[in-house]
Amino acid sequence: MRMSCRNIGVLLLTVLLGIGSSMADVFERPLSAKNRPELEKSLAKVMDYQVASGDFKQTKSIQKLNREFVSTGTFRISKKAGIIWKTQKPVFSELAIHNAGIVERDTNGQIRTLLPKENPIFAEVSNNIQSLFSGKVTELEKNFKVFYEKKSCGFRIGLIPREAMIRMLVDNVVMDACKNVDRIVITDGEKIPTTLDFLNYKVSKK
Repeated sequence: MRMSCRNIGVLLLTVLLGIGSSMADVFERPLSAKNRPELEKSLAKVMDYQVASGDFKQTKSIQKLNREFVSTGTFRISKKAGIIWKTQKPVFSELAIHNAGIVERDTNGQIRTLLPKENPIFAEVSNNIQSLFSGKVTELEKNFKVFYEKKSCGFRIGLIPREAMIRMLVDNVVMDACKNVDRIVITDGEKIPTTLDFLNYKVSKK
């Protein structure tokens, strides 16, 4: 089964349970000149790697159906080679995101390639997710309005895409990090949240 364009877009950014009031509070705290140095230092520390890998649990909550859809798999984020997002259960699929394009492989082994020149919106989404894992606030600000909240361990950032065409796919992103990225919650253009919990996180600086 092939993923829809909307589902690919949500996964990209991000290449990601509902958002409660405590999580939504981050959007009341825009990044400022006062707290910017703190975020720059914290973000650079969390993203100080060349390759990050581990497992993920993805939960998509659809309130009107009163249902949650859960999938699990592995991820690999390389600052040179891009992102590989491999869903293992309940249905296998693999998504590779890099500067040259996006490659999807489904459970039947069929491969679909999206090139930036053929699909500008996916090129823009790819740029957005790469900025998310860049570790640089300046890169984030090119693509998002940035909000920041310091936590007892680490921080929380809220991101609202600047481009209207991206907001059709992704309304906002909330990321929690302590020593590593722990959780990303993406709310899509239809206000449906998807939570990505990162497990067994490993990093390499080589």
